[in-house]
Amino acid sequence: MSRRKLEDLNVIDNFLFQQLVSRGEEGEDFCRRLLETIMGKKIGRIKVIPQKQITGLDTGLHGIRLDAYVEAFEPCVDMEVESEIYDIEPNRTVERERLPKRTRFYQGLIDARLLDGGWDYRLLKNSVIIMILPYDPFDKNRMVYTIRNQCVEDTSVQYEDGAVKIFLNTRGEEENSSKELQEMLKYIENSVAENVTNDNIRAIHNYVRNIKRDKEVEVQYMKSWEVEQQIREEAQAEGHALGVSDGMKETLRAIELKKQGYNSVELLMEQGISELVATEVLTLE
Repeated sequence: MSRRKLEDLNVIDNFLFQQLVSRGEEGEDFCRRLLETIMGKKIGRIKVIPQKQITGLDTGLHGIRLDAYVEAFEPCVDMEVESEIYDIEPNRTVERERLPKRTRFYQGLIDARLLDGGWDYRLLKNSVIIMILPYDPFDKNRMVYTIRNQCVEDTSVQYEDGAVKIFLNTRGEEENSSKELQEMLKYIENSVAENVTNDNIRAIHNYVRNIKRDKEVEVQYMKSWEVEQQIREEAQAEGHALGVSDGMKETLRAIELKKQGYNSVELLMEQGISELVATEVLTLE
C-alpha cells in the first residue's frame, strides 16, 4: 500500500484534522471558524481538547475518544457565562447503520460527565455532536441532517432537552444549508487552493499550508504511517495461519475500533477481536 503524501491530505483526514485542532490558539481559531459556519451563529471564547478520553461509568465499561471536544462560552445578560459543548468528528469510515446508536452513546457519556452530583438538571449544558462524512448517512442527498428529540404524537409540543446531533454530508446536493457551509464542506473534503472561497476558509487554508510545510509534522506523519504499515505486515504474517484475508480483516477492524475509543484488550475482545491481535494493535503507537 503506497503512502499518501502529507501535502495530499485533506481536513477530513484524521491526521491533518488532529494537527489542526492541536495547535493552541490556531486550533481554537480553526474550531471557532468551523463551528460558526456549521451553526450559523457567532461563537465566543472556546476551549479545545483534542482526542479527549471519556471513560465508561465503571472501569469495565466502554469509553470513547472524541476527536475535538470544544466548550464554547457565551456571556449572558446577567454577566455570568454559559457554555455549550461540541464534539466534532470527521469520519471517513462508512458505518450508516451504527451512526445513530454511536452518537447516542457519545452524547450519553458526555452528559454523564457534565453534571456533578447534586446539581440541578436544568444546569446541564447543551451538547452538539457533529459528524462530518464524505457520504450520505441517510441516502436523501442532503448536506445537513439535524437530529433533535421531539414528541411523536404532536410535533408542535415544545420539547427541548439541549441534545443535538448534526450529520454533515460533504457530497450532498440538496441545498438545505448556507452557501458558506456548502463551500466549507467542499473544502474539508478537498483542501486545495481552488476551493478557498471566503475569509474563514482562507484562514483555515493558511493553517493547513503551515502544517504541511512543517518538517516535524512530516516526521510525525511518516511515523504514523510506518506504524500502520507494520501492523498490516504483521497481519499478513498471521494470515498465513488464519487465512490471509481473515487476518487482515481482523487487524484492520481492530485499528478502526481503537480509533473509536476501544482502547483496551478486553474492549477489543468484546468486539470479537482475538487477544493476540488486540495486544499487537494496542502496543504499536
